[in-house]
Amino acid sequence: MRISGWSHAGVCAALLLAAGGARAQASAPRQAERTDRIFLERALGVNELELRLGRLASERAASPDVKAMGEKMIENHGALKRRLAELARAAGASGDATLTAEQQQTFARVEAQTGAAFDDAFRKTVDAGHVGELAMYRDEVTRAASPQLRAFAEERVGKLEQAVAKQQQPASAMSQER
Repeated sequence: MRISGWSHAGVCAALLLAAGGARAQASAPRQAERTDRIFLERALGVNELELRLGRLASERAASPDVKAMGEKMIENHGALKRRLAELARAAGASGDATLTAEQQQTFARVEAQTGAAFDDAFRKTVDAGHVGELAMYRDEVTRAASPQLRAFAEERVGKLEQAVAKQQQPASAMSQER
């Protein structure tokens, strides 16, 4: 059977389209894995800022409450750093935490404060950070390619929702809790 010139061109075009589709399907998982790595690198940076702020508060806070908050942050974010680094290495990233220029500026702004002004800047920064971090993890729950990362993000969303709800309580209710 002989294929006419137009039919031959059609067969070739169909084969090329099929090959392109297969390539696009093969590249979709790679893109999703790349997106996971980008998220994990970002999450490591956010966590590193929280860890550094916690260390700073444990050393320099004026009030015992803020000092205790800093110590708790060191504990929680130290464990979180290990989990994030493990997930990052599994996704093919380094697992190293790097602060962005904006995160470095945030740290420097809080670090420049002293006394009660430090405590206030620290609390406001941590509260705002939790709100932003919650949004970041909520997005990742819907995007994560890795089932392990999705489960981790879901767990983190639950903890951050609790933290945000607690920080929105009036100060008098928080002091009664303690």
